Amino acid sequence: MKLVYQAVSLAVSFVTLGYVPNTVLAAPRIPEPLLNSSAIYCTDTWNGSFNPQRAEVGSNINVVTEQIYDKLIEFDPVENRIIPSLAERFEVSDDGLVITFHLRKDVEFQHTKWFTPTRKMNAEDVVFSLNRMMNKDFELPELSEEQQETLQRYHINLEIAERTYFPYFESVHLEESVKKVTMLDNNTVQIELISPNPAILGHLSSQYAVILSKEYALQLNADDNLQQLAQLPIGTGAYQLENYAQNDFARLRANTYYWGEKPQITNIVVDFASSSTGRMAKFLNSECDILAFPEPSQMSILKKQKNRIIENEGANLAFLAFNTKQEIMQNVLLRRKIAEAINRKRLLKILFYDTAKIADSVLPYAISHQQNNKSYPYQPEPISKKLRKSNHFNLWVVDEKKVYNSHPVKMAELIRSDLAKVGISLDIRKVSRAYLAQQIANHTADYDLILDGWLANNFEADDFFRPILSCQSVNSITNLSNWCNHEFDSLLDSAKSLPDGDAKNGLYEFAQVLLEKEIPILPLINVDRIIVAKDKIENLSISRFGHINLAKLKLKNNVENE
Repeated sequence: MKLVYQAVSLAVSFVTLGYVPNTVLAAPRIPEPLLNSSAIYCTDTWNGSFNPQRAEVGSNINVVTEQIYDKLIEFDPVENRIIPSLAERFEVSDDGLVITFHLRKDVEFQHTKWFTPTRKMNAEDVVFSLNRMMNKDFELPELSEEQQETLQRYHINLEIAERTYFPYFESVHLEESVKKVTMLDNNTVQIELISPNPAILGHLSSQYAVILSKEYALQLNADDNLQQLAQLPIGTGAYQLENYAQNDFARLRANTYYWGEKPQITNIVVDFASSSTGRMAKFLNSECDILAFPEPSQMSILKKQKNRIIENEGANLAFLAFNTKQEIMQNVLLRRKIAEAINRKRLLKILFYDTAKIADSVLPYAISHQQNNKSYPYQPEPISKKLRKSNHFNLWVVDEKKVYNSHPVKMAELIRSDLAKVGISLDIRKVSRAYLAQQIANHTADYDLILDGWLANNFEADDFFRPILSCQSVNSITNLSNWCNHEFDSLLDSAKSLPDGDAKNGLYEFAQVLLEKEIPILPLINVDRIIVAKDKIENLSISRFGHINLAKLKLKNNVENE
């Protein structure tokens, strides 16, 4: 018998070669007459790309692209289940090897200043989008012949350059699971798997798995400008891009052709120009209606104001990874002694106030709902010279503010202070993620320890564990410990093939016990998801994965005037 899912309601661094249009970089803010039907959302900076398929793995969910694009299926974080979206229903074959998606028939792509579609979304768009996610862009290669020649002239490997464009799907090895994506007819797409993989539905519901317009891509390709997919976006979502000012703001306008329930607010400005202090000032001065991810130190001020604070547990992890490629860090006893010397309660108190929790396992509490307060205890003892062999160790810190760590350098300094008390001197080196990716690719990343973190997209433990700790991901930007343990991988593989239930959860518990024993990474903090809103904003919520649906927002004055 087939499982049928029916829609209930409508509800690495690589420098891109080519032309980047200027038309989106000089846009006015919302005109004064429109402000009564508008909301301003203030958040932190973003990477400037409108193509989530190429978003940095483990990065913050981009509130702009979340509104512009739709996916085949969505993850409902409240019900903890997959629900249809652009696919009105889907079926999984008895043997788990074939997934068939039946698409909605009246979905329009957005009509913008730079593109007017001549047809509705169909299976061609889905096959095109899925193949690109897996780097199987057979019909439309990203680089023109001239650009390929340029890369070859500088001895840049084309295959590597292309692969680095889809970091999330590479980290979960999606292309190794999928045998073929086929268009059966205009409204039906079939995915054939190499072996059963229940986790693939989670991947297809992630923030990265958006559906692009093949017609738009063909138009851009004719002008030798396919890179514009990431600069002037076309999706099927509730909002479309109206204006964009680089490193300043994006203005979104309600999509009049949207297939689902129409947004209540016509215009949304996403402001990402200010520092955390600047965003706070704007919010207090009523220049922002919604403040996303305030600094922990600002919470006491915000609580005194007449604002609504909306928070949820965060499915994220800040961690310290031990580079097991370094001979000294292959010593489990040394890793344990270092872990026991770090006062995580102090990190929590000084950096996060009451907006985070100590991570008692690698898998965040928001996913596993299991805690063991005896895991990774703080019991510092002097580390003998014989064990440490050296007084100095290199600690790299990825110097980027993330949801899981808004002050990584300060955290690194606190860790250095803790380890100095047990006889270890840390040399802290601030690095960018682009530099880290380059060093890993060149096999010159010589850190002993590194401070970073990870974000979950769904409740699948496999999706959290595998990118950062499996043998598959060694020598990648995600597995920073370079730890490979075949027993751990075997537990993940066995759990992956099981349906949700006690047996599957039991295997993941064994996996966590193994991680506590081996300590390839030390889990530090799980940070809460927090947004703050003015009283005029209604229906605002945030999931533990960071999802915010702006289309569901309402303005009080609109309601009162109806």
